Amino acid sequence: MFQQLTLADAVLVCAGMRDEDRECLASLAGLCDPEIFAVNRWQTDGAAWSLYQGGRPVAILGLSKSNAWTLTAWLVAAPAMSHQSWKKLLRFCRTVRGNALQTTRRIECTVLATWTQAARFAESLGFELEGVKREAGKDGQDILLYAIRKASE
Repeated sequence: MFQQLTLADAVLVCAGMRDEDRECLASLAGLCDPEIFAVNRWQTDGAAWSLYQGGRPVAILGLSKSNAWTLTAWLVAAPAMSHQSWKKLLRFCRTVRGNALQTTRRIECTVLATWTQAARFAESLGFELEGVKREAGKDGQDILLYAIRKASE
């Protein structure tokens, strides 16, 4: 079940996020305090949701406005997410992607180059690798830039 993101859900998921998420966020954004990041996600300029499993939030996700024509997709998950919840998440993200591309022409996401599962997830949603931001991470990690562009009419 998906619901509009609440601050309580954001805090709960961020406090118990997967190690991979924590490492990625530390590299991309200098994450140091999960509570501060949770508040930031709750206050995002864009749509945001919580995914529930067994009555508890296990993921938070959304689309933040980078500018009037570009959105940035983001996701943080807890280790307890089941395979079934991942499948629901994938279907939901594809629906959100389709809806978002009705009003914007570009959606971006970034992942650590070493996190192959995140890259595969982005690709399964239709994101295409646009490039590598060499040594763009906090500790010199390479960052992959993915994007989906609205089809030309």
